[in-house]
Amino acid sequence: MKKNFASKWIALVMALTLVLSLTTPRSHAAQSCTVTFSDPTVTVGNNVTINVKVTGAVAIATVKVNYDSSYLQFISGDLGYGYQSGNVIVMDKENMGTGNVSFSMTFKTLKAGKTTINNYENSIVDGNGDPMNVTPGWSTVTINAQPTASSNNNLSSLSISPGSLSPSFSAGTTSYRASVSNSTTSVAVSAKAADSKAKVAVWGNTGLDVGNNTVTVQVTAENGSKKTYTITVNRAEGSGGGNTGGNTGGNTGGNTGGGTNTPDPEDTPEPSPTATPVPDVMVTLPDDVQLPIADQLPEGVTIPKGFEQSQVEVEGQTFPAIVYEEGKLTAVYLEGDEEHEAGFYFFNTKTQEAWEMVQVPMASGKLVLVNLPEDLAIPTGYSSTMMELGGQQHTLLTPDGVEEPNHYIVCALDEAGTMGLYLYDVEQKSFQRYQFLELPQEEEPEETEEPQQDGFVFSIFRWQIQTPWGDQVVSYVLVGLTLLGVILLVAVVVLAVCLARSRRALREEWMYQEEQRQRQIIAGPNAADLSLDDILAKYKDQTPEQEEPQDKPEDSDQESDQT
Repeated sequence: MKKNFASKWIALVMALTLVLSLTTPRSHAAQSCTVTFSDPTVTVGNNVTINVKVTGAVAIATVKVNYDSSYLQFISGDLGYGYQSGNVIVMDKENMGTGNVSFSMTFKTLKAGKTTINNYENSIVDGNGDPMNVTPGWSTVTINAQPTASSNNNLSSLSISPGSLSPSFSAGTTSYRASVSNSTTSVAVSAKAADSKAKVAVWGNTGLDVGNNTVTVQVTAENGSKKTYTITVNRAEGSGGGNTGGNTGGNTGGNTGGGTNTPDPEDTPEPSPTATPVPDVMVTLPDDVQLPIADQLPEGVTIPKGFEQSQVEVEGQTFPAIVYEEGKLTAVYLEGDEEHEAGFYFFNTKTQEAWEMVQVPMASGKLVLVNLPEDLAIPTGYSSTMMELGGQQHTLLTPDGVEEPNHYIVCALDEAGTMGLYLYDVEQKSFQRYQFLELPQEEEPEETEEPQQDGFVFSIFRWQIQTPWGDQVVSYVLVGLTLLGVILLVAVVVLAVCLARSRRALREEWMYQEEQRQRQIIAGPNAADLSLDDILAKYKDQTPEQEEPQDKPEDSDQESDQT
């Protein structure tokens, strides 16, 4: 009997161990995915397709984008369960399992230029239904002008003042000469393009040195082809005077005795050969205007705070530049034109694109908007996207899940040259400091951090139960409650077994007492010397057959009284 009781306890302990092993929680870190877009190039008037791919173990993906309807007109696309509304497109698909998800959008191009399709919001979950960490993207669509655009890059007229060209102007002649006096330090150039849609740029016509100077006239046709005219302007040296004299004979009115001594004629010196001018390196602004990079900084130019003077190499030439925080921001000095002022412009050395240092007012001064640093830790609840602010495209942070946010988070430089994050209020159009941002000076090894836990998974046999609690303490409290419930269940089972055993023992004790009582009733005072068989035999001899039951309580009481 003791062996059976011990085996039951061993079985209970083994069952409890199994339950605890099956309910041990394990952490479940959020998975990541990336949204990428194609960057097509197309001719204006044609259709263009942008492919979108969500890479990762994706179960359901919802991707939202907006676009500039002045450049693009939506036609169709593989949007899944999504839709198009105004300049917003919602793409939505569900996988049978998990894996990559692809979409596509087809647009008609309306005008030439560059435009961006912004990915401003995403809602993507994995196979467990948990939100994934999303790295958004965007698409840059380059729309070229029609090939039928004019390629006429000729001049219809060209002249300078003071001075005259040699040879006379002809549209097919690109090299000319001219001479000016020593007192002339600049010439006015009148250049008219043969095509009204072509653009003319002139440089090198001021600050003339003594000797040969090169004045460049560049004509850019409608289709982008360029033609360069050069004028070699020779500025004369300072005058040294001549000997005028001779003897004046006789009185006034007589013959002139000696006349004027005329020096021997000398050969006119031929100008020294001039090296072929190096064409200026042009950079493209967001409005497709091209401006040349200055080969030297103007005297007295002010370098913005936070920047240091440096150099940058473009198309094999070296130009002065300024950099911020070891090259994370680069700016060059551009020569201006009628619509753009000369000054420092942010510069992308890979694409040779430049954009203006846009200053926006703030309560305590002015800010210069810049793109978000690549190593910026994006705050929770925000996503990075590209949008227009201050007249130019910038990367900024938008709140998740809001179609028309009332604020954005931007990155900017203050007047002291310090970079930081600022909150832009859409309604009030004002900026407020959001959070100070320090860029790392040197890369230092960081301690490996445990992945962020978004919940705990309880594994029972082949089923996995995901808890909605992300706090580890709460999850282990649940485990403790589960353990307490198992212990209480075991206690109830043990108590039931003990009660059953006690009941059985009480029943046996009652049966034994009842047997003794019956023995006394039947056998009388000598019952102790009789066995059970003797008592039964005697009982049968003394008791005749009766119709009524023999063990009525009343008869037993009377017989007991008689005894």
